[in-house]
Amino acid sequence: MSEPTSTNAGRAALRQQVVETERALYRAQIAGSVERLKPMLGADLVYIHSTGVAESKEEYLAGVADGLYEYGTIESRGTRLQVFADVAIMNGIVDMTVSAHGAAKQLIHLLFCLVWVRQGDAWRLDFRQATRIPSGKT
Repeated sequence: MSEPTSTNAGRAALRQQVVETERALYRAQIAGSVERLKPMLGADLVYIHSTGVAESKEEYLAGVADGLYEYGTIESRGTRLQVFADVAIMNGIVDMTVSAHGAAKQLIHLLFCLVWVRQGDAWRLDFRQATRIPSGKT
């Protein structure tokens, strides 16, 4: 992996791009928009859910289209972000309400790790892993 970007201004700009991309990802997930999600996901995406299910880009998008992942709110907190030239690693806690196929949404808290890869001017999610935090431990 390459060294972190050398200038403070350059590093700050890259960090802001990644943070904005994370927010855009969550807005697209809440909207259930496959069209908006698709360009934000890397071709070789591995999306690991807190249930232990790992999906490819195509599998994840099919689940969104089928109503398997219906998000109400998604907010990260306590995040740590490391940005290198073309790779960014973000981890922290995400609080979300989620359900499937029209069921009542449940609030869950997850430890997460996102790996973003820069392609041209865009950051794409290439890896996501989440682990559910037991109730009362958030």
